[in-house]
Amino acid sequence: MPHWSDTYPHNVYASVLLLDEKIYNYKVGGSYWKTPLEVKMRYSDFDKIDRMTVEHTYFEVNNSEEHNAAFEVLARDWFKKWEIHENHIGARCY
Repeated sequence: MPHWSDTYPHNVYASVLLLDEKIYNYKVGGSYWKTPLEVKMRYSDFDKIDRMTVEHTYFEVNNSEEHNAAFEVLARDWFKKWEIHENHIGARCY
């Protein structure tokens, strides 16, 4: 069975975990986060979960060029709707 990314058309999802309306964590891939409970976070930040929300969007792609653009351009542009939290996890998304 082919990998989801090798079958067209398909959706590429971009998700953010926002802490105080700033990006704390993010991901781009074949699925999206529905709640903050699904997202990797620091143990020391669990007490802030009531200040966290999840947002997502998707991009329907029809070929490998569109697939790559979803990761490299479209998702990055969508992430720019928010500032990056000073205590974000991982690399900056833009």
